[in-house]
This record gives sequence, structure tokens and C-alpha cells, in this order.
Amino acid sequence: MKTKGFTLFELLIVVDIIATLAGVALPYYQNYVKETRIAKAKHELDIIKDALIKFNTFEDKKFSANDLNILQGNYLQQLTNDPWGRPYEVQPASGTLKSRGPDNTDPRDDIVVDYLPSLAMFKATWIDSDHNRHITNGDLVRLEFTRFLQSGKPIKITNASPPTAGDDLQFSQDVNIAGFSPATFTAASSTEVWLPLGEAADDNTFFPGSSTVRIASTNVDLIDYSNRKANGTFGEFPGIDLLIKPD
Repeated sequence: MKTKGFTLFELLIVVDIIATLAGVALPYYQNYVKETRIAKAKHELDIIKDALIKFNTFEDKKFSANDLNILQGNYLQQLTNDPWGRPYEVQPASGTLKSRGPDNTDPRDDIVVDYLPSLAMFKATWIDSDHNRHITNGDLVRLEFTRFLQSGKPIKITNASPPTAGDDLQFSQDVNIAGFSPATFTAASSTEVWLPLGEAADDNTFFPGSSTVRIASTNVDLIDYSNRKANGTFGEFPGIDLLIKPD
């Protein structure tokens, strides 16, 4: 029996068809690989995020290092590089995790995850510095926040309702803000604001367990390192009135 093979012309046609199909399929395959790597990076960032949340909860302090290896052992089983072979990065000031993505230099393809809740004031405490059980000069009101605050920001307080433009903190109307010294304060680069009481402070300055403080809707200075204003500011999530409690 005679066998019939392919002619050179037929082989060239087949090669041309295969090349055409490969040219059509290759971009889809490359995109599939890219999307798979992005999904893997997001999944691994979520695992690191959970580890950071556990750290902040059980250590009772905010994670402030730039080295994620600290989490390994107690909070993270294994720390790997991202799918492009680069280490994941943590930015404690802004409360974010990130991978630099497929392009190591273009920030537009960075994959960023928040591991801290939005900036909110969650606790107000009267610090009786001299332990005399009276509100006096040298005592403090400590305000605690969920995120690091930008430093060097002047803070203006009021007891007016509604607050006026530029007011950052709004006390209840039973608070005599003249008892605070000075009239404006500067936030440190931390998760706390300390408001000192001055010479005019007495037991009528405020009433622990009754007087309240909140973020004023007109707040402009209590912001985090992502440039988001604290909850309670107009345009942000709602805030709440916090009772000023004794330490």
C-alpha cells in the first residue's frame, strides 16, 4: 500500500495556523498568569493583615516596626515574598500593607490593604496626676485613637453646639474649656492626644462619668497618615460621644 505524506505547502499552512492561534491565545494566557499572581498577593496580604490585627489585640499596642518577620511564630506561620519575588511591605503610620505589584516602580499597580480600622477616637480618660481625686492644674485628659495621627497639627477645642469652622474637638456644654491650658494643643505623632489642664482647672471644669467629648464635624487637624480625617468629621463615618472617665 502506498502512503501519502504532507506536502511542504501543507506543512507551512499548518505552521501558520498554529502560529496564528498561539498569537491569539498568548495575550489571554499572559493576562491569566498576571491575574492569578494578583489574586495570590491579595490572599497573602489578607493573611498578614489577620496576623497584624491579632498582634495589635493581644500585645495591647499598635504594630510600629517596619519588619514583618516579627510576626512569625506567635502570629504568622510563614512569611513569604510576593508572587514577583519581592517582600511585602508594612507602613505602620498609615496602617497599610502592600505589594509593589507586577511593576516594581509604578505605584499605580501597587496592591494595598488596610489592616487598621478607620481613624476614630475610642476612649477619653481623666488622668488624676497628683492622685488627690480632684480636677486640678497638671491633670490631663487623654484621648486615644485607632490610628497614628499626623504630627505637628494644632488642635482647637470648643464646647459650642454646633461647632464653628476649624474646631477639632467638641466637648459637651457642661465642660468649661477655660480650664484647659493652653487654648490650643499640638498632636504628637502617636495614637494619643493629651490635653493638659491649667491653673483655672477645678472640679467644675468637667464631670468624669458625665461630661463627653467627640470629634467636631468641622475637624481639620485630626487626620491619619492616609490623609483621612477622623470619624465624626463631616464627610467621614459618623463619630460618637465619649464619656470622660477616670483612669
